[in-house]
Order: sequence, then C-alpha cells, then structure tokens
Amino acid sequence: MAKREIGYKANIGTPTLILIFMILCLVTFGMLSLSTAKSEWNLAQRSAESVTEYYRADQEGEAFYQMVLQAMDHNTLSLELGDYYDAKTGAISTRIPMKRSQALSIKLIPMPQKAEMIAVSQWKVIQTEDYEIDQSMPVWKGGN
Repeated sequence: MAKREIGYKANIGTPTLILIFMILCLVTFGMLSLSTAKSEWNLAQRSAESVTEYYRADQEGEAFYQMVLQAMDHNTLSLELGDYYDAKTGAISTRIPMKRSQALSIKLIPMPQKAEMIAVSQWKVIQTEDYEIDQSMPVWKGGN
C-alpha cells in the first residue's frame, strides 16, 4: 500500500473572508468619520471666528451711533462728524473694517422733525474686495 501523506492545509473559508471584509469596512468608515469630524471642527472654528469678528464690528458701530447721537444733541453734525457727514444727502455713513475683506457698512439718516431720532438706513456686512474664482484648469497638452 502506498503511504498516504496527511498534510494540513490552511483553510481560508467563507467566514474568514467575510471577517476580513468586515474589518476593512470598519477601518474605512472609521477613517471617513475622523475626516468628517476634522472638517466639521474646522468649519465650527471659522464660524466662531466670523461671529466674533461681526460682534466686534457691531460694537464699534454702536459706538459710532452714540457719537452721532451726541453730535445731534449739540446740533453740530458737520463739525463733529467731519467726513462721516454728507451735507448733500444729510446721511452719515461709515465702514468698519473686518477680516476676510469684509466691512460693516453703516448709513444713518438724522430726522430733525423728531427730537433725537436717527433712522438706520443700512447696517450690513459687505465685501470690500472683489474676488475671482479661479476656474482655469491646467491640463497637460503633450510635448515638452
């Protein structure tokens, strides 16, 4: 009789392949979750910085508003406000610079018929610089 050799083979069956696939899926989803969490954190930081900057500019705008009220009390708008006051339109305006090429634009209109009344014509954030989105795409055209 011929000798029979008994050999042990490494049996990689279906359960093992499914387990490997599951581990790969979990690692992939874990990495995607970390990437998303980092992006959300960066967005939250930028948003917090933007809100803080707006409220800083708004505080300066409130100080400007109080300065205009005091000038109205003295009836010396053109003397006390200088360049802020436009004698032609009667409007008082300023721009308070902010980060990222923005400014808080304030335009006030004094109402002489009502004692100590100022109408707020404009109080909004505007872009101070035009920006262009680069839509060019460098494509290799061959050659040297």
